[in-house]
Amino acid sequence: MKNKPSKTNPPTVLCGTDFTTNSAQAADAACALAKLLHAPLELVHVSEIPAHPPLEQELAAEAARLRGQGAEVRASILAGIPDEEIVKRATPKSCRMVVVSSLGRRGPGRWLLGGVSERTAERAPVPTLVVRDAAPFEAWARGERPLKVFVAFNFTATAEAAMHWVKTLLGMGPCDVVVGYVDFPLEERARLGGTGPVPLVGNLPEVQTVLERDLKVRVTELLETDKFRVRVDANWGQPNAPLAAMARQLGADLIVVGSHQYHGFERFWNGSVSSGILRDAAMSVAVVPMKTAGPRVAAIAPPLRRVMVTTDFSALANRAIPHAYSLLRGGGTLHLVHVAHPHEMPDGEFLQGPTNRSFKAAHAKHLQSCANKLRLLIPSEAVAMGISTEVEVAEHENPATGIYQAAERFGADAICCATHGLSGLSKALMGSVAQKVLAESSRPLLLVHPRMET
Repeated sequence: MKNKPSKTNPPTVLCGTDFTTNSAQAADAACALAKLLHAPLELVHVSEIPAHPPLEQELAAEAARLRGQGAEVRASILAGIPDEEIVKRATPKSCRMVVVSSLGRRGPGRWLLGGVSERTAERAPVPTLVVRDAAPFEAWARGERPLKVFVAFNFTATAEAAMHWVKTLLGMGPCDVVVGYVDFPLEERARLGGTGPVPLVGNLPEVQTVLERDLKVRVTELLETDKFRVRVDANWGQPNAPLAAMARQLGADLIVVGSHQYHGFERFWNGSVSSGILRDAAMSVAVVPMKTAGPRVAAIAPPLRRVMVTTDFSALANRAIPHAYSLLRGGGTLHLVHVAHPHEMPDGEFLQGPTNRSFKAAHAKHLQSCANKLRLLIPSEAVAMGISTEVEVAEHENPATGIYQAAERFGADAICCATHGLSGLSKALMGSVAQKVLAESSRPLLLVHPRMET
């Protein structure tokens, strides 16, 4: 019969011990966390040989030591392979988290097979805390200081699972939270656009500003608070070492990282960040499986505050503008964008031959003329509705990509644009800028059909 959590049988904090100094550190941290959670501490020793009196005596002594710290302790000896038996025991219904110790850095052989802590973190269906120092958790539990938490974030479902668990920590006591993100410069150039060389070190100031803004917005949504700091660094390689270095520089007590739970050679094939951080970090690490976040509950989205609308100045495209403003009836910012070709000149002409001073002057004049035309399209009642308007003439040879990149730079809550409403063979032959934007962007898109009335 399976154990089911109830008022008399609540989920436990499960801690594995092998009676070493390192496992005593893990047990102390587990004890502190169990008291904060008002949960029993389940202390287990796993042996591949049948239990015998010396082991039972050591386990009883360790359990008594932890009871002396004020924890409710259940102790047992299991037969089998340590990480396998701990994972079997750590069912989500009966276990809040697993706490194990770490011996720190591993040799090359351990990188392939992993230690008990790594293999447990790769398979446990609940968060696994790998403890390297118990003192910060004990001081936190006593209310002496906040827990310094560094969260490795990358805008994926695994990162959201990590943030979900950080909310649990915030509910247990005060935490000083820093969220770290490592970007790959070439990916950001493709997403945000730009010209000129990509810097070998760091991000361009305008790129850094956008990344920090996006990180703050997303984390605020997930944590439902703005009481955190962010750190964004550029790196051309794997992010695990830079993330571990960030945490070390910030003096973090704990790194929290989400995981797909790749294991064995699979983690090398897929580039597991969590296993890399477990290997590189000098402080305790919590590995949170993606499934921890559970199913998403549909909720009403917050009101739109930042809407982008695009136009090529045709009558059809301009019809999207009033619809875009209508999305901001509660106030906000509208970004009005026209995408111009880099070789475009006035009167629909294009540069023939190499660029020269004359072309650059004519092109700049044309871009300014486009910006003025955009301003003329701003409805007179926009200001009275509390809507501020920004205009941008973006340069790109591909209109859809130019729109996508402008939306990323602006941080649009939604994109609005017109569509010809083509279908079937006409759509296949002529294509559609709106369709290409839909394919490139993950942001909500409102398409204004020619038959829609403004």
